[in-house]
Amino acid sequence: MGNPWNGSYVTCTGNLKMDLLHNFFLECGARAGKSRVYEMAPDPTARAMCGYLLVRGGVHIVAYAKALEKLTGVPVGGLLPIPDVSNKKFPEAMKLEAEGLHTVMWKWCPSDTYTELGEIWNGPHPEDGMELEVRDELPPGFPWPEFTEEPQLCAPGEIDPDMLNYYAQKLT
Repeated sequence: MGNPWNGSYVTCTGNLKMDLLHNFFLECGARAGKSRVYEMAPDPTARAMCGYLLVRGGVHIVAYAKALEKLTGVPVGGLLPIPDVSNKKFPEAMKLEAEGLHTVMWKWCPSDTYTELGEIWNGPHPEDGMELEVRDELPPGFPWPEFTEEPQLCAPGEIDPDMLNYYAQKLT
């Protein structure tokens, strides 16, 4: 919404179970939004991006569910009316899941933070049984695209009088 990140968006009630459940439902709601964008966007690049976000958001849903299960001993899938989090109706997401992207939790940190992540993110994935894994590395990316140089309106440090006049007229 255009607001900078300042930490005020974090919900911390002091009740870990409630906070995990809150985040679980936030991820489920975010999934609904991503699937709506996917359905409205015919552009293949937009759909590929939504497919990636659906897969990675699914990782977060499963992570919160597994944390709740470890904390309470209650299987979350049997406890809640969980929305369908399957990515089988999204071809772009199915391709990424076939590569195992939905089973990986990346942990990259210069210190030894999050050393206990593997105590939660382990065992079989609840949908397909693939083994979950924690990787202590950056997720793979893509090479930077080659773009042409941005055109310069004037040399760096110079003032373009036409541009100044344009903005002066806008301000008055």
